[in-house]
Amino acid sequence: MKTYAFELSGEHETLPRSEAIALAEIYSTGFRETAFFDQCLIIEADDLDLEMLGKRLALTHRIIEVLAICDASTPGSLAEAASSIPLPRKKYKVRARRIKDSLPKADEVEREVGRYLFRRGYQADLKNPEMVLRAIITDGKIIIGLEAAKTDRSSFEGRRPHLKPFFHPGVLMPRMARSLVNISQVRAGERLLDPFAGTCGILIEACLIGIEGVGIEVQSRLVKGASCNLSGLECSLILGDAKRLPFHDSCLDGAVLDTPYGRSAKIEAESKEHLLVESLSELYRVVKPDRRMIILADRPIDGLLTDAGFEILQKHTDRVHRSLTRHIFISVRRHNSKAQQYR
Repeated sequence: MKTYAFELSGEHETLPRSEAIALAEIYSTGFRETAFFDQCLIIEADDLDLEMLGKRLALTHRIIEVLAICDASTPGSLAEAASSIPLPRKKYKVRARRIKDSLPKADEVEREVGRYLFRRGYQADLKNPEMVLRAIITDGKIIIGLEAAKTDRSSFEGRRPHLKPFFHPGVLMPRMARSLVNISQVRAGERLLDPFAGTCGILIEACLIGIEGVGIEVQSRLVKGASCNLSGLECSLILGDAKRLPFHDSCLDGAVLDTPYGRSAKIEAESKEHLLVESLSELYRVVKPDRRMIILADRPIDGLLTDAGFEILQKHTDRVHRSLTRHIFISVRRHNSKAQQYR
């Protein structure tokens, strides 16, 4: 097994780790988490598909193949590592990232590593390096390794909701939407459902990584507008009701949905409670056994999920503003659950 460090984004406390682990689980032949520091996840993995992870990840900056982990407070620890880490004879560049107030500073680490590599006969090339050494400084540790994959996080900026042909307030930002699609563990070529499609932000992120997106939206105005956002993408958007999904049993590989909330949210049901109960029952019916459903709500809905037959794997929160905190549930559709047997 090789050791890898995921240089995580700091924009959410828990989702970056969850996203990285979800993809490592399906894009390796075996892995285990060995350490978790502030904004840095360390795993050991066999046959990790770095190219695929680089294309999909939203809340990770880079993945590095770990060569050494030093104690930042131990004198000489960094120098010892820089003097002995195994490296190919290639021109290099050293870059470090300091997490929050961790010490030492990034430029000090870069100089120290560079000094010992120079002594070993390596040649630096800042413009056209043949290899990039990365150092992550966090929680009293310095993780050093070779850059193995880099995510294009800037591409998400061009897909911000207000820049799309059709905009509607209250939608997920692209990086958040992509991370939830990744956590669903749906692969390219499989089908992902969003039964509250809205402006299709979740489906767009799914389609861009080769997933077949299927959306249901109850408002004809949103279906018409969102169709403009889907131009050029392999995605189906249907005018319909999440409480009566037009699909066969166990035919979808996963679901990601942001439920209606807020005063402006329009629902076609007796109440939001009734909408959730009926929709979850339908989602249990159409999602394949042992596949994931990711659901966002404006309150805890643990009981509704378990009553519908889903097993909750993880729970996260996302504070949007003072009056809204999203509750994010990572759940799995279990086969023949007790909740469904007695329906």
